[in-house]
Amino acid sequence: MTVITTQRLVLRPWDEADAPALFPLASDPAVGPAAGWPAHASEEESLGIIRDVLRVPGSFAVCLRDTGPAGEPAGTLVGAMALKDADASAYVAGADERELGYWIGRPFWGRGYAPEAARALMDHARRALGIRTVWLGYYVGNRKSARVQDKLGFHYVRTERDVAVPLLGEVRDEVVNRLELAGGPVDVCGEEAAEGVAAADASVERALAVLAAQPDPARLLSITEPLRLGRVTVRAVGEDLGVLVRFKRNGAYFAAPVDDVAARIMAGLVPDRALVSLADDRYLSIFADSADEAELDPGRYELWVYEGASSPVATGAVVLPEGFTIAPLGTDAADVVDAHYDLLSRAGIEDHLARGWIRGGFAADGTLVGFIGEHDEASMGMLEVFPEARRRGFAQALEAALIDELLAAGRTPYCHVAPGNEASRALQAKLGLRRVDTVQCWFGMPARRA
Repeated sequence: MTVITTQRLVLRPWDEADAPALFPLASDPAVGPAAGWPAHASEEESLGIIRDVLRVPGSFAVCLRDTGPAGEPAGTLVGAMALKDADASAYVAGADERELGYWIGRPFWGRGYAPEAARALMDHARRALGIRTVWLGYYVGNRKSARVQDKLGFHYVRTERDVAVPLLGEVRDEVVNRLELAGGPVDVCGEEAAEGVAAADASVERALAVLAAQPDPARLLSITEPLRLGRVTVRAVGEDLGVLVRFKRNGAYFAAPVDDVAARIMAGLVPDRALVSLADDRYLSIFADSADEAELDPGRYELWVYEGASSPVATGAVVLPEGFTIAPLGTDAADVVDAHYDLLSRAGIEDHLARGWIRGGFAADGTLVGFIGEHDEASMGMLEVFPEARRRGFAQALEAALIDELLAAGRTPYCHVAPGNEASRALQAKLGLRRVDTVQCWFGMPARRA
């Protein structure tokens, strides 16, 4: 009889004596239907489920190892977990594969029990049974399962559309994910996959390929450029999904779903209150869930891209003021940048300066006349000309010089413009940038319903 222990939990085989504890958890309509089975109607039904469904190899009752934080006694049942073989899974194809299934009772949500138990069970399966691949499926909209699979490091594989849910008489869309266990103990926490650096590199290449295949790939530069520069980690990618990334520096998420179903999947992977950017604001309502737009207060931006092979300076479209130069500013310029730019915190300004992301513009006599920078998504921005230096062509010179620098580095110059900022629109058009047919938006992910 296999018993698996973790720091807080015990995974053990089911017993008929568990029926009285199982019923109040499994009768909750928020638990079973989300996983595809009807809520239990009686303790007798729970007993029958134990006898006919749960008492099989690889199926475990998940219980508290010690007294719980709310005073629950040791041994309290908190949920169920299982690894299913090919006979019970539509995804498993080999003897070294299993499908993970689980649920946690509502009183125990939010404590991290599901990922803790899953790591222990998968590590046992790897060590004792030689399991190398674990599959995981969940229905679109089940954001709790989505967050668990993300924390465990599962990779998105595909979305199955219109899957029959026979116990409920429904059809649903189902997300299929996979995790390879060959790299070592199952201790990943979502930032890197179990396969390590090689898998991360493969995810980046796949993400770039998916983005390049979309209509007008310029719409997705806010993901493409930071991917190429190594500023993000890929959280999910698929031809039928799109790309979801997380910025390494500030933890913000950028989502480029291919349709409404993909948007619902990605929304389930983003934590509450995380900063999010959407490549297309038409998906905002899906991410907002029950929140209204006034609560989100999204920031919307047009996207403009420079697509010329040579910069406006090289083509002669823009003539820089005589003696004008740009150069990265050091951290000693934090006071002057902070005094003229209020869309970044002081810490953010200091970080951008330390990374060389803010360039100063200098007149022929060496006087600093303004600055321009780039954001985490590698877009041009932070364009400021000091009042005493305005109307002398320095704004145009700053951006044109930065475009020249970015092209020389093999990058695609682009920027965001707030709707209604006619001065910036005019500048982009004069410099030869094209307005891309999309509206991107930034917002804070709302706390969503259970």
